[in-house]
Amino acid sequence: MHIHGGGWVAMSSFSHQSYTRKWANYLGDDAIIFSIDYRLAPEYRYPYALEDVWQLYLWIIYFSQFYFNITIEQIILAGDSAGGNMALGVCFRAIKYGIRIPDGLLMAYPAVNLDFTNFNPYLL
Repeated sequence: MHIHGGGWVAMSSFSHQSYTRKWANYLGDDAIIFSIDYRLAPEYRYPYALEDVWQLYLWIIYFSQFYFNITIEQIILAGDSAGGNMALGVCFRAIKYGIRIPDGLLMAYPAVNLDFTNFNPYLL
């Protein structure tokens, strides 16, 4: 499952096709890649984006076999920046609610420290 980055305000699954298509071609029939377009800020503030991602995760677990006839052997969450943050958020929720935990995480430069008292974007 791929979750695009973009600071919760930009980008889409389409903007990240440069590598999700490569993953799909490389993995062939051994994998299915779901890439989500979640609701973006500022129109949709937190927690809308995380809720969208969480709902897709639950749908994959509970309904993908029924609708797509796929057997889930492994679930790997991949995300960059805000997408990495939400991949981690899905893991936390899965643990909290006793839902199947993803088998792997691929987070590219995840936004995991959002405490501006310890980090300031102007330091970049």
